[in-house]
Amino acid sequence: MIVDYNKIAKWFSNSRKKMKWEEIDYFISSYLTNFKWKSFLDIWCWSWRLLEQFSNSFDINKIDYLWLDLSSEMLKNAKDNFSEKEFRNINMIDINKLEWRKFDYIFFIASFHHLDNISDRINVLKKAKSLLKDNWIIFMTNWALDSDLNKEKYSKDIIENSLNEYGGLDYKIYFWEYPRYYHWFSLDELEYLFNETWFDIIENRLFDTNKNFISIIKKN
Repeated sequence: MIVDYNKIAKWFSNSRKKMKWEEIDYFISSYLTNFKWKSFLDIWCWSWRLLEQFSNSFDINKIDYLWLDLSSEMLKNAKDNFSEKEFRNINMIDINKLEWRKFDYIFFIASFHHLDNISDRINVLKKAKSLLKDNWIIFMTNWALDSDLNKEKYSKDIIENSLNEYGGLDYKIYFWEYPRYYHWFSLDELEYLFNETWFDIIENRLFDTNKNFISIIKKN
């Protein structure tokens, strides 16, 4: 149920231009006090918004940044806006193709919740861990579809009989006529996944705006 974003890249990116992630501002102020010469891996952000938001807060010319995405059109749009940065057409489940690279920070911004089974979720976390430098961190946001803010709005989009043993649910949510798969993680489910892949959990909670869960985990 993953949409071919090549068909909607322009419109999807435009629809996100005025959106702002308060979660990213929080991460920058709390964990990026020394950003210079650090390496960043951005996995499946769907547009260049993360890099753009970074550019509002610090000098992105002083970071090593790589963005991976499934959509070649999304990557083209990103390159048009940030021609000096590196963008590669790689699926999230194939990030081990970068096994020779190591990063200080890895970001899953509204992307991890598109994985539709527990095996892929664990494998992606293991592969991401292998790309992370020791004692550095992954920052993740997942849509809090069961929060007080979102629960009623998206209740009709729940996929029947999708409740799992951790209380998580699957959703089918449309962008125009295009269905997109989302998994709503319970915090217990996220904690299980992080423990199963041997990360230290720094934060794992509903963010203050009630829109998303934020998870900050460290390679020990």
